[in-house]
Parts: sequence; structure tokens; C-alpha cells
Amino acid sequence: MSVLAAFETQLTRVGAGRNRTAAAAAPGAAIAILREHGCRSLAVAGAVPGRDEYVLAARAAGLAVVEPGTIRPTRAPDGGISLGRLGVAETGSVLVHSTAADRRLELCVDVHVVLLDAGSVVPTLDEALARVRELSARPPAYASLVTGPSRSADIERRLAVGVHGPGVLHVLLLER
Repeated sequence: MSVLAAFETQLTRVGAGRNRTAAAAAPGAAIAILREHGCRSLAVAGAVPGRDEYVLAARAAGLAVVEPGTIRPTRAPDGGISLGRLGVAETGSVLVHSTAADRRLELCVDVHVVLLDAGSVVPTLDEALARVRELSARPPAYASLVTGPSRSADIERRLAVGVHGPGVLHVLLLER
């Protein structure tokens, strides 16, 4: 099994959605995913390459666009699009490396779409952690490994999804 196929299998296992698309078609694909989940508003992370294309596609689809720096836990858009730096085939995790503003998007939206270059998937968590060390030596400030939608069983040992972050995580694999 290829590293990419193993990553996709693990994404499904941990409850994350996944699609592959050509990089040029990514804005439309990301907006379609958000609309499938009923999103009416979204934020696009500042780190997303071609950010303006995503904003234009969102507005053309009738979605309200919110700037990441204005997001608050009590005032957040339904969805968000951010950039993943690498994927981990072993765990189905995605590494996001963010500014403070983009971090708000990653934590406060209900539906999080992560754009990830299909060639940036590594086989193991050990390899991913070595890259985290490299990334953490320079800005932006926040690095997180995200594995599936947010979930917790803290209250009466009952699983709740979306308590401490997005209830839906969808990885859009960009093929060049």
C-alpha cells in the first residue's frame, strides 16, 4: 500500500473526510465540501496560497467571508479553510503551522477543510515530529497535529464530537 493510500485509510478510520483534487480545482472543491455540510459563512487562513481565489469562490457561492483575525469562540464562521504542512500516514494526522489569527480559524469553526499537498505525506509519526522541530524553530508560532474531528469523553464518559474544536475535519489532498 502506498503512503498516500495508507494516509487516506487512516483519515477514514479517525472520522475525517477526504478527497483528492487537482490544485487548480481546489477552491471550488473546498467550497463544495463546506456547502455539503451546510456552511453559510467561512474564513480562509492567511497562509493559504491563492487565498483570494478561495474568497472569490466563496462569495460566488453566496457564502459570507469572515477575516480570521476577527474570529472569537462566541462569534465564528461555520467553516474554515486552512493549510496543512504535512500528513502522517501512520496516524491519519495533519500538521497545521499557524499564526495566531489562523489558529482561531482552526479551533473555532464547526467544519474545517485542510488543504494538503498530496506529496507531503510522511509514513511515520517519528518523521513528522522531526519536521515539527524544524518548523517550530521559525514563525508562525503555532504547530498542531490534528487527528480527526475534535472529540472528548470527559463528561460521564460519553463521546461528544466538536467540543474543543471542529466537529468535522476534511482533508483535501491537492494533486499537482
